[in-house]
Amino acid sequence: MKLFAYDAYASLTRVLPVDEPLVVVDVGANEGQTARRVLAEFPRATVYCFEPAPETFKSLRHNVADDARIHLEPVACGSKVGSVDFHVTDNHWCSSVLAPSDLGKRFYGDWYRTKQVVKVPMTTLDTWMTDRRVPRVDILKVDAQGYDLEVLRGATRMLASGVKAINCECQFAPEYEGCATFSQIDQFLVAKGYALHQLHEVHDRGNEQQTTYGDGLWLRTDILEQLRNRKDLPDLSPLGRVRTALRTAQIAGCSRIALYGSGRHTRGIAEHLASLSPQIVAIIDDNPQTHGTRIGGVEVISPASAHLLNIDTVILSSDAHERTLWDNSAALRARGVRVMPLYDRSLDRTEAAPARSMVA
Repeated sequence: MKLFAYDAYASLTRVLPVDEPLVVVDVGANEGQTARRVLAEFPRATVYCFEPAPETFKSLRHNVADDARIHLEPVACGSKVGSVDFHVTDNHWCSSVLAPSDLGKRFYGDWYRTKQVVKVPMTTLDTWMTDRRVPRVDILKVDAQGYDLEVLRGATRMLASGVKAINCECQFAPEYEGCATFSQIDQFLVAKGYALHQLHEVHDRGNEQQTTYGDGLWLRTDILEQLRNRKDLPDLSPLGRVRTALRTAQIAGCSRIALYGSGRHTRGIAEHLASLSPQIVAIIDDNPQTHGTRIGGVEVISPASAHLLNIDTVILSSDAHERTLWDNSAALRARGVRVMPLYDRSLDRTEAAPARSMVA
């Protein structure tokens, strides 16, 4: 279950400059999901991805091959240098240095079935940092399926060099043999000068609804203290993002504004639509079955009908499908409509055309 309307990387835009060349280490990179997500928020960052599973690494390499900001390391991370048995499971998200436990198998079934044990190289992040001559790391993400504390134990010099934020998965129940618990990870990081800032996700399994694992965001204590003292924090909720976009559009002289998307994101703020300023004049959606219906009193229309309302700005109202909506708005942008993403700011960097009214 997600506990916030935004993820850890959106949260970090409150404490780290989005336009600086940050250094990010992604342990358990899988197929590159986190790397792309980080770069959406911090486009000048450099991301080092560690992924030991051979087949998953091939997918990772394919997915990020055209992005020079991403560097790949086909090794496992731990508290020692050498080699280690790696358990490749039926679901590649669940592969780990550690063997799945009986409890984990009960919770996840075939996902946790070990289909192959392979020998992979292992390094410590401290050793890697020295060998690669990386002077600093700003963000450390660890998702090692129960092996997370061993990764952190191998990164003590890295942490001391100035890591500002750590986004780490943690186990509450032993889904892997010998895995560390949330409490152990928290105690380790507290001793290194970090404090838990947010739990972004917490999951449960079984008829007993056992809390099993979650994702925690730890900040260096001095950074967290600065954050607590700020009076100008942006509202990163869906409603807060829409309000910010509306203010931006208004300052730019836009007044005929529509939301794009009639799904969960828009319906979640439906009760506030009537009170927003500037006013939302329409909701655009690609599904013909929604056309003519209303959400929060605002009519849903087709993209082709937007010119009839002289719409000059469209706000993409989705977190999960924002890129699809951006692609689908190409015709609107071609007609001079300003299209504003709420989450992935990289979408509009290459198209900063001034807004003008749509005229049939």
